[in-house]
Amino acid sequence: MLWPHAAVVYKTEDSVGCPESPQCALLMKAMEEYHNKSCIRFKEWTGEDDYVSVFFNPDSGSCWSPVGMVGDKQRLSLGQRCWYFGIIVHELGHAIGFWHEMNRPDRDEYIVIDWQNIVSGFTPAFRKMRPDQVDLLHERFDYKSVMMYDEYAFSKDGTSPTIQTTNGEVIGPLWMKNSLSASDVRRIHSLYQCKDNNQKVSFPYNIHCTFHENVCGFKNGEFTIWKWKTEEKSNYIVSTLDNSGGTPGKFISPNLHPVSKEDPLRGPEGCVRFWSILQGDGTMALSLNMETLDNVTQLSFNDNKTETVWSTKEVSKNWTHQRITIDVTQPFRLTFQSQFYSDISDGGLIAITEIEILYNGPCNNITRGIPKKPVKLTVDPSSTDFIEELHNITAVPVLPVPMKLKPDKEQDLDEDS
Repeated sequence: MLWPHAAVVYKTEDSVGCPESPQCALLMKAMEEYHNKSCIRFKEWTGEDDYVSVFFNPDSGSCWSPVGMVGDKQRLSLGQRCWYFGIIVHELGHAIGFWHEMNRPDRDEYIVIDWQNIVSGFTPAFRKMRPDQVDLLHERFDYKSVMMYDEYAFSKDGTSPTIQTTNGEVIGPLWMKNSLSASDVRRIHSLYQCKDNNQKVSFPYNIHCTFHENVCGFKNGEFTIWKWKTEEKSNYIVSTLDNSGGTPGKFISPNLHPVSKEDPLRGPEGCVRFWSILQGDGTMALSLNMETLDNVTQLSFNDNKTETVWSTKEVSKNWTHQRITIDVTQPFRLTFQSQFYSDISDGGLIAITEIEILYNGPCNNITRGIPKKPVKLTVDPSSTDFIEELHNITAVPVLPVPMKLKPDKEQDLDEDS
């Protein structure tokens, strides 16, 4: 299946080490290759049912991915020997919907498989597909495709070729490829009906986080201050005086895509809506900050491009529905920040729920109904029965860069068959 809106939803597991590890930076660079040359957009997970979960297994050399959207959570493996630009672009190509080039039904016109040289157990990786199993998209066989194995892939001894071209052309190792080929780009455009590298007009879609089953990809900042609280009739994110100790608490959204420049109905403004409540004796504050990003795969934070778009110090016993109009013409990231001041004696609490990020214009123009008002808070600020689900964005290990591959050690790079 193809990904709706040409948007491949992804989530990085803790093993990848985002946002600080070199592996994470390389993964983002590979995604940018698709962003820059096609309408494909890799979208950070915000609670969707169908998504790619990327993980790093340092004890394995396996690189593999299902082909296309298969439904629900689908894992993409990048083992210790997979962390090279060409290999990551290759595996992302599978996730988008592409098979190996050498499995094409017409491959015998272009390559010869040396079956006796293939390491035991990996001959299925070289199977030839039937014409009814794959759409060639009117493209000729491409030795330079990022989906093409090299001459020594899965070689039994690393020196005996498993693939030979019929015209003598050199294919070259996958790990050394530094871009999609011209035919790779044309195939993506054909498969997803792209218009150059412009994202689909239908993307991005609105986001509504109820906090019933997950936290929609939001994370804590430097300190684990915000907690996820779920009850039978109420679900929310809460920051308390006891938990923060007066330190500002940051609740940070995934990176968010801008509205399409060609969208005639949405943008240039959007709307952030949510329910909030501040309870306690003394001074406390809740603010919403918006950071403009250079690109949607940006990992670093830039205070110079961050502005406070809304704030309140209004303490109340009741939930209040907030509506903030924002600019959605550039990639952005949102941060909810809680702050408790020294005059609070006891019981300070700030909570938010039902966060909506809407691209349908300014808040005054939104006709979409408001989510139901949450029930009265029952949480005891001093209690410890919070669900420990939120992750600290800086509490991940910085992983070592894998050792450089040698061409004669490539046979087990790609096990995605």
